Amino acid sequence: MMQTKQMMRPKDEIRAAYYDQLGVAFGKKVRSRVHWIIRETKGSQILDIGCSGGLVPILLGREGKQVVGIDVSPEAIEEATAALGEEAHSVQELIHLEEANLMTFQTSQRFDTVLMTEVLEHIGEPERFVEKACSFLKPGGRLVVTVPFGVNDYADHKRTYYLQHLLEQLTPYGTIEQLERIDKWLGVTLTLHPEKQPSRPVTEQEVSWLETAFEAVERLHLTEIVRLKQLNKKWELKQQKQQDIEQEQAELVSERDQLTRQLAEKEDEIELLTQQYQMVLARYEGALVSNLDVLEANAEWKSKYRSLANSKLGKIVIRYWKFRRNVKKRRARRR
Repeated sequence: MMQTKQMMRPKDEIRAAYYDQLGVAFGKKVRSRVHWIIRETKGSQILDIGCSGGLVPILLGREGKQVVGIDVSPEAIEEATAALGEEAHSVQELIHLEEANLMTFQTSQRFDTVLMTEVLEHIGEPERFVEKACSFLKPGGRLVVTVPFGVNDYADHKRTYYLQHLLEQLTPYGTIEQLERIDKWLGVTLTLHPEKQPSRPVTEQEVSWLETAFEAVERLHLTEIVRLKQLNKKWELKQQKQQDIEQEQAELVSERDQLTRQLAEKEDEIELLTQQYQMVLARYEGALVSNLDVLEANAEWKSKYRSLANSKLGKIVIRYWKFRRNVKKRRARRR
């Protein structure tokens, strides 16, 4: 059956994280873990079980160590091979990479150190893997193990490690030389026993160490909670600001719509007034034309009157009407 995109094995990006390509803070945490592994790797013959993209084998190869790196993922070996191809020839000749399952991997070579970093949490029966890994060690050889410390839910994580279960799986095969909390990971260094022994319980010293580790991790969580709360507060403020902006924009849009309606009403009023003005203007022009006709007729009559008044007959008529007017005035005074 074809795997869906969600169920496909995710790419291990430890190399990208190591070189800060996934963020500076995360890169710092990854380098702390990787460098602890490098420091705990002793001897010149090294086996890296679950070598992923080949970062640790290459770093060890640069120190002149001979490293065999195996991984069950062909994509991981392909990525590791590509990364190794960018190294100097003196490093390349020290490193052998192979796609292999630990439980079926075979070699006559025995190693000074076997690395099993971030492997056991992926295994349903880790005791078999630990026993198989220890079988590749030289007498007195060293096993270096890292696992997530505490809850680290992940699609392929099959168990949660604190301390007791890890010691139960490791102590039958060797003596615990180093116990380290590296941020939210647990690192254990084991020196191989000549023969398998019963597992031992957690010592009082280890319980004290565990309490200290719990406190440190709890403080990390509390710091992260504070950081997330601060981010959430900033997000809430940003959301409130966004809501205020959206509210202001809505009010501006409403005001714009209102002004648009008012403008449309004013334009209608202007249109009506324009029509009325044009009607009045038309009437005024008509009246003006009529008045001009009257004025022209009046001017014509004035001209005729002057012509008549200046004639002999006109002068006699004028004198006659002046005489009549004077007679009316005398009669009026006598009464």
